Amino acid sequence: MVEDRIRNIESRVQSSTNLPDPAKAELLDLLAAMRAELQGVQKEHLDRAQESAPPPPHGESLDDALGGITSTVTELEATHPRLAELLNRLAVALANMGI
Repeated sequence: MVEDRIRNIESRVQSSTNLPDPAKAELLDLLAAMRAELQGVQKEHLDRAQESAPPPPHGESLDDALGGITSTVTELEATHPRLAELLNRLAVALANMGI
């Protein structure tokens, strides 16, 4: 699933006519580094990171649900700091491009 998403993003970046070549190269480099880093990540951590937060059950506050997401991200950062750094760099690069 993650590999499919990376391929999809790569395909969109490569076919984009709105991104300058340096921006494309930066994004493709980040995606390649992320792919290499993911090879070492254990499946259980990927499964947890990919889970989307379900709607809060009756009686659970939004704060509690967000706390669960925050703890998952914190665990990913602690167990796979390089991957967390790459994800952050990708998000920042996309945000700086207005994407």
